[in-house]
Amino acid sequence: MIAAPESRIIREIEDHHAVLERWLGTVADPALLTEFIGAHTADFSLVTTDGHIVSGDELADSLRGAGNAAPGLRVVITAVEVQLVTAEVAIARFHETHHTETGGGSGVRIVTAVLVPAPGARNGLRWRSVHETLRTD
Repeated sequence: MIAAPESRIIREIEDHHAVLERWLGTVADPALLTEFIGAHTADFSLVTTDGHIVSGDELADSLRGAGNAAPGLRVVITAVEVQLVTAEVAIARFHETHHTETGGGSGVRIVTAVLVPAPGARNGLRWRSVHETLRTD
């Protein structure tokens, strides 16, 4: 069961992206990538901004060589809306924006995430699915 859902869900979204930010934006210990990938379910999938469906294994492979690929990266999470919470699932939508030291960024991604309860996991949740859409305005 997902207890105290909204605060735990929001905290998990922020914590997960803080780990990603450190992996991509600093010289980090490989254990950080293990932590990031370990927050996903075994059947995790991501729909990228260009519409490709990426498995958890494919995501892990792409991130292995990406440590410090964007020095100084900041990942900003805003507009978190918890859409649904049941005993089996939580669905949230939020805005994700990447900023780099050089002033570059990725634009705003509108992200829908499906999380499931996982006793012993950080914040008691694991990531099951993510769908990213690049906002163009």
